[in-house]
Amino acid sequence: MGKIVKLRKSGKSLIITMPKSIAEMFNLKEGSQLEIEPFNSTSMQLKIKVL
Repeated sequence: MGKIVKLRKSGKSLIITMPKSIAEMFNLKEGSQLEIEPFNSTSMQLKIKVL
């Protein structure tokens, strides 16, 4: 269930927006922490950080 999203700029950072349906699937809320890890030259993976 891949989704295409656009990067947005905020100050000196880029923001990745996540569709609400995917956030709900993983019970993610504003303030949830994710780890972004490069996988290869064309993909990355997100890991949910459980506090």
